[in-house]
Amino acid sequence: MRNSGAYCGRILASLVLSVVAAMTHAEVTAQDPMWLRLGHYDARGGGYVSTVQTPEFFLAAGGKTDPAEELEATLRAMRATDTEDPNTHAQCRFPARYLWLRRAGALPAVARRACPQFDGWMFEGQPASVSIVFATGYLGNPASYYGHTLLKFNAPGERRRSELLDVTVNYGAIIPAGTGPLEYILRGAAGGFSAGFSHIQYYFHDHQYGDVELRDLWEYELNLPAEDVAMIVAHAWEVLGREFTYYFFRRNCAFRMAEVLEVIGGIEIIPPQRPWTVPQALVRRTNAQTYEGEPLVRRVTYRPSRQSRFYASYEQLSGAARTAARAVVSGADTGFDTAPIDALPAEARAATTDALLDYYQYRTPSDAAPDDPRRDAYRKLLAYRFSQPTGRQAPVPQPARDPASDRPPGYLAAGYSNNSSTGVSTTLQVRAAYYDALDASVSHVPDSELTMGDVEIELRDDSARLRKAQLFRVESVNGARSGLPGDNGKSWRLALGLSSQDLACNTCLVARFDGDVGRSRALGRQATVGAYVGGALQDNRNDNGNAFVRTSAYLNWRPGDRLSLRARYEHRRHLDGRLEGQDVFSLRARWRITQRIDARVFLQRNVAEQYGLSIGYYW
Repeated sequence: MRNSGAYCGRILASLVLSVVAAMTHAEVTAQDPMWLRLGHYDARGGGYVSTVQTPEFFLAAGGKTDPAEELEATLRAMRATDTEDPNTHAQCRFPARYLWLRRAGALPAVARRACPQFDGWMFEGQPASVSIVFATGYLGNPASYYGHTLLKFNAPGERRRSELLDVTVNYGAIIPAGTGPLEYILRGAAGGFSAGFSHIQYYFHDHQYGDVELRDLWEYELNLPAEDVAMIVAHAWEVLGREFTYYFFRRNCAFRMAEVLEVIGGIEIIPPQRPWTVPQALVRRTNAQTYEGEPLVRRVTYRPSRQSRFYASYEQLSGAARTAARAVVSGADTGFDTAPIDALPAEARAATTDALLDYYQYRTPSDAAPDDPRRDAYRKLLAYRFSQPTGRQAPVPQPARDPASDRPPGYLAAGYSNNSSTGVSTTLQVRAAYYDALDASVSHVPDSELTMGDVEIELRDDSARLRKAQLFRVESVNGARSGLPGDNGKSWRLALGLSSQDLACNTCLVARFDGDVGRSRALGRQATVGAYVGGALQDNRNDNGNAFVRTSAYLNWRPGDRLSLRARYEHRRHLDGRLEGQDVFSLRARWRITQRIDARVFLQRNVAEQYGLSIGYYW
């Protein structure tokens, strides 16, 4: 009896210890950052709420707000053996949860089940690596103003036929048809759209971004071990088709892509302490990270758009070759004739034909009819190219800097100004994002502007006055760098916010909406000129009227890598109020001191004259 009692005591003690250990383990792991990341839990009001809106993402009735209950339900479901369809088992629905629980020792006796759908999804769950792909900004759609990020899973070498067949995971808002640009921004900022993850092969995005929207693609391949890549793949599977709330400025594509990557732990690439997440800031932060003592980014690959490929090939032609190319394109409407190319030397003939093939690919929309003259010209040029000597087309030069090594998107400046009417003052400016014509670079549309949250304060006589508070200012410039037909330089400009009525009054802010359309033309690679017609609606302060129309012209000039200048003149005709004609002029110059610091000087005239200088810091 003594031995039996001791045996029963040991069994009872073991059971108690097991229960205590299990309870302790469950309590610890339910608060573990990894578990919270897997469930997309946010700390809120002393508890947690998952940002996933789809009920099927949770195995417990209260799983959306109770990580411990969800963990308990997950452990039970992982051990279940009665599932008829293997694809519906918890291991197959939540493979990342299973991987983590196994690695944490919470499922020591639970073998991995076969999951036909997941196992066949992406190279049997073993891609060679994962990349962040950054598509540069596109001003034709507010959803793409700041660029876009997606994940690309790279096939193993023995399975890789083409990188265009690699699998990508994308995140985007679900936007109803007919949603206008302003409605998109306002609803997107307020969380008025649902969003979700989707997957498709890379060629779709390469075509959509590079060929249709003419956006360069930058791929950042991450230096991660195989077990971490497997965890990212598994979690990507878990969130496919799940519904989230979309926020244009913060919880957007860049934020959600970073969440999927951060599921492995050990990296922090979501830009912290900001109310917005700009995709370029994400790739900057990723490029600066290390992981297990090594740089997080292994390789950077540049994929130029159709437009970039065309400009690069055309600008490498000699003057005679460009003249021949213009003659061929100009005569294509009356009868396609390659005689101007025939007159060139053999090597120039091949290069000119290659440039024209790029031109017609750039100029021909994907939905063009089969009998579109541009398609016919392309086919004839392609046949002509086969008659020329073989040779490799000159590659597109990669820009000296990539978006990850470019300056940050925020801007803060302090300066001095002297006004002929109001005197000397100190100025402070903060711009939440993103760039203007003076500091547009490789991440941005050249010669264009995209600024949001641009505020300027003037300090004078121990008082502070608001001089400007622009909600947004967008200027889209196509420089028409080739001058060939169809490369037409269409440009437009929109702005909304508070701005000074004129320089003579430092307390006269008016609410104004501006809009213009026009044409632009590049003069070589250093200068761009353009002209607009348009106008503005404003509140009628000091009887200045509710509306005016205008014509304007500008010159952007970049004589070097550090120096950029912009001159702008406009003539206004007021439609009501006390004013009739009004001339406005400004000249601004920027000198890049370092990547994060610049100096700017300006001279402007609008009733009064004002000049000044400032030192700015990018953050």
